[in-house]
Amino acid sequence: MSTKKLINELDRRLQKLQLIHDEIGTATDKQDEQLKNLFNSMLYLADQHHDQVVHERDSIETSIKAEYQRISVLKRLMGEYVDDSVTYNNSLLSTLQALKVEREIVEKHYQKRLTEVIELQQEIYSFVDCLESFVNTDLIVHENTDVSLPAVTALEEEIRRCQNEHRARKQRVNESGKRMIDLWLMLGLSPQNDQDSAMYQLHDDIPETEKNPLYSELIKDNGLQYIAQRINELEEVRQEREFRKQEVIQHLNHLWERLKMPTEDREHFLSGNNGLKKEDIEQYEVELDRLTKLKAERIQEFIYDARQDLNKLWDQLYFSVEERQQFVQAFTPEYNDTTLDQHENEIARLRQLVEDRKPILEKVDGHMKLLEEIRDFEETTNDPSRLFGKGRRDPGRLLREEKFRKRISRELPKSKDELVRALLEFEVLNGRPFYVYGKPYIKEIMSSDENANPRKKKISPNINNTAETTTGSSSASTSALSSSQDTKGKGKQRRLRYDMDHEDDIYFNKAATSPGFKSPSSRFAFRTPQPARTLDFNSRLAERSRRLRSLQEDPSDEPSILHRVRENNIRKRRANALRNKMNKKSRHSQGSSSNSSMGDDQTLESLFSDLTQDENTAPSEVDSEIITTSSTAEQKRPKQSLSSPTTVKDKIFMFSDDDNSLNIDIFDDGPELSELSAEES
Repeated sequence: MSTKKLINELDRRLQKLQLIHDEIGTATDKQDEQLKNLFNSMLYLADQHHDQVVHERDSIETSIKAEYQRISVLKRLMGEYVDDSVTYNNSLLSTLQALKVEREIVEKHYQKRLTEVIELQQEIYSFVDCLESFVNTDLIVHENTDVSLPAVTALEEEIRRCQNEHRARKQRVNESGKRMIDLWLMLGLSPQNDQDSAMYQLHDDIPETEKNPLYSELIKDNGLQYIAQRINELEEVRQEREFRKQEVIQHLNHLWERLKMPTEDREHFLSGNNGLKKEDIEQYEVELDRLTKLKAERIQEFIYDARQDLNKLWDQLYFSVEERQQFVQAFTPEYNDTTLDQHENEIARLRQLVEDRKPILEKVDGHMKLLEEIRDFEETTNDPSRLFGKGRRDPGRLLREEKFRKRISRELPKSKDELVRALLEFEVLNGRPFYVYGKPYIKEIMSSDENANPRKKKISPNINNTAETTTGSSSASTSALSSSQDTKGKGKQRRLRYDMDHEDDIYFNKAATSPGFKSPSSRFAFRTPQPARTLDFNSRLAERSRRLRSLQEDPSDEPSILHRVRENNIRKRRANALRNKMNKKSRHSQGSSSNSSMGDDQTLESLFSDLTQDENTAPSEVDSEIITTSSTAEQKRPKQSLSSPTTVKDKIFMFSDDDNSLNIDIFDDGPELSELSAEES
């Protein structure tokens, strides 16, 4: 029914009601009041109906929002983007119906993904029992579970991480179990509790299904800590037993050496007790006690052997009687363990000293052997009948003696020089000379040289003092020249000799390895470990005086190569100056004839012909006047102008100053260069 029809029907009924009131004779006020109540009732009914419809509309909108919110939550959990506001394209009921259909579809997709995520969560949860705190349990959510792709990827990554850790812990348990079993077998021990038994069972031949429960307990945090602690305890026991075993073996070796036990018995004992079990250590202890008792019975023999070793070391170190007597225990009649220990400590010290002095001891031994060979050779050669005695003829004897002399002349100086350097270095490092049987060996060497060569003059390091006067220095140089004349003609230089009688003159450099002498002259300073490189000063003075005399006595000698090169350079510069003048003339000349050109070419050829000839060779005395001769010949010829610039350039290029091998300008002196510049100007 439409509103117009409703109004018409209501108007018709109100008219009937008016007629009825008229028949009744109802008062107007009463009629108006009744009509007002009727209208109020009608309005109330309309309002009530309106409220009902509004409530229905609000209920539908609430359902729409709930459906849309549920769809939004599910889509967000699946990783999709959803707008927060609802779009009403149709009526509320149709929109609600469409949302319900969409919600059902979205729920199906979500449930499908949720099933996969729950499986992943259960797999992660299975690692919690064995890996405990290692597993990230924050990824496991029971309400509004995120099933998006990043969440699924995170779960899969956590599963892989847990699997890798589980595998690594199992491998660690296997390695630790193997190490524990090896230590148990090595030390002769057995499992002591359930965890030790579980570790032992893992290496038995049991099915894999029975090993999994054992792994689940052992790979826990507490299980791993116990395994590490247990291995450390076993390692400490092993180290203690090894240390004790090595200590006992060291004592046994010492006692075996003292008792001179056969090597076979030693090896048999060591091979029969090569383990670390308690029984093996006890066997070592028993053997040590037995040998200790035997040592106590033969203590006097041990001390006697130790003193023999001391004598060998003393001889090897060239100790004197006083140095040997410093070890008082070697000369006392006491025979006990304390005395033996003191002997052994002294032997160890001397062996270390021999090792430290090994280089210098080898040089001393080599030098002494050479001297011994020389003495034996001299004793043999002093017998003149060795070559003429019947029955002892040896045709090659003289040849061998000559070879021996050559070898000694070659090896003895080298050995002596090396030994002197080593002795000086030893004195610098230790603050005292090297003694051989109580005497400084370097003095022995020098004194033997003086006795062998009494005619040679010793050079004192203080031959030239800083306080000498001019007269004293001139007299010293005169004596040096006279001594150099005596040594003139000798092909071999004399080495620098040291006067070892002046020990106070030796000082030690701060950062050097060899001593030096207090002398203002560097020729006597020992600043290199090779004294053979220090030349004889007298020999150098003699050579210098010989050269001066030869220059004074023979002034007509031809000039040296440096003087000839210098003269050649001066000649080239003059030729270059003349060539530059000719170039200037050739650039300004016009209309010259070919004959004059040929004449100029001949002039250049005659002028520079000597340069072309001697371009790559040093000039001699005969060629020193070639420039003057060429200049004189050129003045006698008539002057002609140059007409061929090309030919002149060719001549100039032919005689260009490109010979660097002779262009040594550093030998030109000042005055001649100034004269050359004056001539060029």
